[in-house]
Amino acid sequence: MSQDAEASHASAPDRPEPPLAPLDGLEEIPTDEHVARFEAVHDRLRARLDDGPAHEAGG
Repeated sequence: MSQDAEASHASAPDRPEPPLAPLDGLEEIPTDEHVARFEAVHDRLRARLDDGPAHEAGG
């Protein structure tokens, strides 16, 4: 996939940002900011689990 195709695909308004997106560029930020990024990923993954098929099926 070309970079142009990836850029347009990633910016589609109906597609949520991937849960691991906050980890992009992690190696470029100070280590004291890593915890916030990991917490953001945890929150996104937890939200995905909470909204998953088992939750929708009642259980």
